[in-house]
Parts: sequence; structure tokens; C-alpha cells
Amino acid sequence: MRDCRTMGAWLRRYLEEHIVSERNLAENTRQSYRDTFTLLLPFISAGARKPIDRLVIDDLTAERLRAFLDHVETERGCSVETRNRRLTAVRAFARFVASRDPALVAWCGHIRAIPVKRAAPKPVAWLTRAETDALLAAPDRKTPRGRTEHAILIFLVNTGARVSEASGLRIADIAFSQRNGGSALATLHGKGGKVRQCPLWKETERVVAEQTAGRSNGDPVFSSRYGRAYTRFGIYRVVERCAAAVPELSGKTTTPHVLRHTAACSLVRAGVDLNTIRAWLGHVSLDTTNIYAEIDLEMKARAMALCDAVEEGPTRPWKEDRGVMAFLRSL
Repeated sequence: MRDCRTMGAWLRRYLEEHIVSERNLAENTRQSYRDTFTLLLPFISAGARKPIDRLVIDDLTAERLRAFLDHVETERGCSVETRNRRLTAVRAFARFVASRDPALVAWCGHIRAIPVKRAAPKPVAWLTRAETDALLAAPDRKTPRGRTEHAILIFLVNTGARVSEASGLRIADIAFSQRNGGSALATLHGKGGKVRQCPLWKETERVVAEQTAGRSNGDPVFSSRYGRAYTRFGIYRVVERCAAAVPELSGKTTTPHVLRHTAACSLVRAGVDLNTIRAWLGHVSLDTTNIYAEIDLEMKARAMALCDAVEEGPTRPWKEDRGVMAFLRSL
């Protein structure tokens, strides 16, 4: 009879049923949880000195999990944020197991007692208008590949789309202005199945229309010369390769998420209210959007100038005001 505490049996129920049917987590989250246990199980197997297929729940101790988290940081060279994401996946798994087997509640408590590690907040990176224009001019638009790369860049800067949203964009998701009588709109399918619409600039609409001409609605908007959709990593490489060709961006890390920050900062500087920017970027909480109101030094300088007190003329110390004593005696 199979041991009900076998790790593999629990993981199958968790990864195939719980996070899919019961939680309906996003595809990227599911893959992140899967990758966590792909790394964790060989590490636990080595510590317990038994094959992975024979691991049981009790083999995943708090001490081994702490050692695994240290391994993720030190030996694999991952950031604190990645370490915390691995811990979050394991803690969610422990909560699932304990909810199905009361005998494992104590084990779950030991796992969930491991705290997340505090990470110093990183400054938000974004591009100025001059840097953005230089990046958009980097692709060679005389070639089909260059025109596709330019379309990807201008779309990211315009919409602030996440890289997964851009890679999953289909032609049916674009409503061109000729069809709806207004401005062109892109329907983005975001995290957690959320859907939002972003207006497109006239130039963005033009280059996207060139990319999609003569193709069916189910085709990807951004596709390679082989007709396959750009993956998330493919879009990352496009942004990094084009940024490497811009002298103004030398020594500056430029990723699709930096272009997302750039879009948000452009909206802030244009005077768009934060709640509209929150909806534009697909943020759940306004607290996430508030960071963009704090990073533009030029806007801070203008606000400081408005609040600056009127400069007064030179004053003399009280002891040099010879008329003050006469004033007091006259009272």
C-alpha cells in the first residue's frame, strides 16, 4: 500500500489539482512553483540519502529547507527576491498538505515559521525621453527583423505591457481606429486572468498594422521570420540587444520591465492621475503605482519651487534695533 505521506503523491495533487482547479493560479505562477520543487527535491534527496521517488513529507524538514534557501542564494547566485519566491511556494505547499492531513499540522507549522528574508528595495529604473528615442531608433527598419524589433519596442513603451502580455498578444486583441471609429486599443491579458485595454499612439498603430497585415486574427502580433511567436525570453533579448547598440544606455541595465517603468513615468509627467495609471498598468493596488510619483526628480524640483517660502530681505539682530526700547517705553 502506498504511503500517504509520499512526497510525490502530495506534489501531484498539489500541482495538478489544487493550484489549477481550486486556486486557478496564473500559468507563470504554476511554472514558478514547479521549478521550485524541481530544484528542491534533488537537494532534499541528497540530504536524506534516498531516491527522490522514496521521499516522504517528513524528509522535508525546516533545517533542510533553510539549507536549500541558503543554497539558492550562495551557490546558485540568486537574489533575495528569488529566495523568497522559492520559500513562498514551499510554504503554500505545506499549508495545502496540512489542510488535508491534520497529523501534519505540526510539520506545516515548522515549515511556515521560516520567515521571508528582508531585501533592500531597489531603485526604479526608467529611461528619459532622449534615451527612449535613441532606443526606438536603434533597430534597422530597412530590414523585416528591424521593423519587428521596432514594433516590439514602441509597443512596450506605449502600453507599459508586461513581457508575457506582449508575447501572448494576438491580432484579434488589436482594435484599429478604422474599425471602431476612435483611437486604436490593445487588449492585454495580464496576471491572474485579468484583462485591460490600453490606447495606442498613432505611430504604434501604424507599425502594428504593418506587422499584422495579411494575417489571421489568431496569429501572434509579434512573430519571428519563421512565423513563430516571440517568447518572453525572445523579447528580453530584443530589448537587451537594441539597448546595447545605444551609447546613451551603456552601463545601464535595460529590460522590458524598465520600459514598463518608463511608460508609467511618462504618464506621471504628463499629469495623468495615479488611479488611471494603475488601471493602465494593471496594478491591483494603488500602493504599487505610488512609487512612480516619487522617482522623478524634475517633478520634485517643480513641487519644491511651488512650496518655497518668499525670500525676505536682510534683517538686523534685535540688539541693533535701537528704536525698540523707545517703543516699549511708549506702551
